[in-house]
Amino acid sequence: MPKLDGYGVCQELRKQSDVPIIMLTPLADVADRITGLELGADDYMTKPILPRN
Repeated sequence: MPKLDGYGVCQELRKQSDVPIIMLTPLADVADRITGLELGADDYMTKPILPRN
């Protein structure tokens, strides 16, 4: 994204709306997850998403 990263989009969206935000990202570190949730995401999912067996 040219001007904002996903964290920035989440933060700006949260300022304007209470729409549910689910972050889908390859960033899987615990620190990344905490940052996303602190910025207003309702859930944080990492890729790849593995199917249930």
